[in-house]
Amino acid sequence: MSTATETAEREKEAFARVELARHPNRPRALQVIAGGFDGWVELRGDRLFGDDHAVVGGPAWLDERPVMVIGQEKGTDPMTRALHNFGMPHPEGYRKAIRLMRQAERFGMPVICLVDTPAAHAGVGAEERGQAWAIADSLLCMLGLRVPTVSVILSEGGSGGALALALADRVLALENAVYTVAPPETCAAILYRDAGQRARAAAALRPGVDTAHDVGLVDELVPEPEPGAHAHPDVVVAMLRGAIVRHLDALRDVPIDDLLQARAARYRAAGG
Repeated sequence: MSTATETAEREKEAFARVELARHPNRPRALQVIAGGFDGWVELRGDRLFGDDHAVVGGPAWLDERPVMVIGQEKGTDPMTRALHNFGMPHPEGYRKAIRLMRQAERFGMPVICLVDTPAAHAGVGAEERGQAWAIADSLLCMLGLRVPTVSVILSEGGSGGALALALADRVLALENAVYTVAPPETCAAILYRDAGQRARAAAALRPGVDTAHDVGLVDELVPEPEPGAHAHPDVVVAMLRGAIVRHLDALRDVPIDDLLQARAARYRAAGG
């Protein structure tokens, strides 16, 4: 096989992983919340500008323990995808998440984040309202929260928009999810001045979560039955619930100062 053919095959396989992660029938945040938690009460608004439907959150029960669940929601059909802005949060979405995380900290509730976004919304209005600052504030908030935190990459974890809800004590990911510094289309537009070279960019990004697992950014890959989570959403939600409970149990007895030190050390060492 020629070098050119090998390169083309590698690019094709890399982008196929992205397309699988983007399958429209994969479990979304609201489905995971409905199937994996009890008594969830949605809380809205950032108390500054408005309510961003791309981020949903509120308190719930998980195995008789109160938790704060925050998720990025993509929607499941054309109407809900438009309502939730295809899972691309605005600044008010991240500020809502921060508000809920601080509330959880006040009441000693573990925080669980469900990550599913290609990237934060990149519109002019979002930038005018402080998108970069909102993401930075969310990162700082997660690093300093004095409660256990668990983040789960459901399908697509793209750019700082995903990382803003992923600096947790434990990071889990569904087996066929992707976790990248930017969506392949954005990467191709920046590096190659051509968004059409998204497969080439995907190969360079190595988008599969196994890459993030290898470098220590993801702690556990939650398996998906063949051909993927889109075909067995209820089974996957049950498996995910079990994994979250297991990790929360492991974090429960760790003194909070030790937890904060380990969290800081983890992300200082990331990629080293």
